[in-house]
Amino acid sequence: MTTLGTLSIHLDGSPCKVGCTWCYLGARRATEGGGERFHLPILSDVLGRLGYEEVAVAVSEPLAEAEPQLRAIVAAARGLVTVTTTPQLARRALAGELFAGVGRVNLSIDSWKGVVEPPAVEELAAALKSRWPGLEVVLIATLDSPEFAKKLVSAGLLEALVDLPAVDKVALNALKPPPAWCDRRWWMAALAQLRGLLERELDKRLFLDCWVAARLLGLGGCPGRADLSPAAGGLAFRGCVYQPAAEAVVAGADELGRVLDGWAPPAECPFPIR
Repeated sequence: MTTLGTLSIHLDGSPCKVGCTWCYLGARRATEGGGERFHLPILSDVLGRLGYEEVAVAVSEPLAEAEPQLRAIVAAARGLVTVTTTPQLARRALAGELFAGVGRVNLSIDSWKGVVEPPAVEELAAALKSRWPGLEVVLIATLDSPEFAKKLVSAGLLEALVDLPAVDKVALNALKPPPAWCDRRWWMAALAQLRGLLERELDKRLFLDCWVAARLLGLGGCPGRADLSPAAGGLAFRGCVYQPAAEAVVAGADELGRVLDGWAPPAECPFPIR
């Protein structure tokens, strides 16, 4: 069976309950109905037999729904388990055991979530590390609007986030598909403004979006971040987490193995470079 790098898992088959208007999950609405949940024995079997380095679980459900699913994933996973969630949910999780056995927490930082100012982010990251020693905290800073992009790049917010002591890494994330304003010209100007920070921290504490690094700048190939989500009849598989439609719906590990036989990341990104 093909070995993957990062395997993304979305607990819901439809857009999450946070409901960011710009999120790639919104495009899944037409292809997968809401209300589906993983059949956990099937998912556990897949995770126990599939080859991967990291399992990245998107958690936006109410904690009472997410925790038993995440516990099953942690128990079955054979690599690093990462949880991507909102700062608000991460703060609520401090009172429970949601992140037990998790190696990394990715916190979504954008104008929709509200918690973006460095002191508040630092306090939360430090609290998470105190609650779960050894936990890595990563920020996913998303360019969700021209206004927030300006705050990140021109007003110094990105550099301030990168330099927070309790934060291990920051990923600068572009929307997929890229909006018209976030084109090649914008990125070239932004990277010029960030030159000092990039020289100091690129691929150390600051990481660029796959679309930018692989397609715009030609720094390596597509990482091929595959994705599993629940669907009627089994597991929905996407070769790219950002794809609106699933490539296949499989009933278990054997069928997924046949789908992955010879599978490779796409030679061309499905998102345009303007």
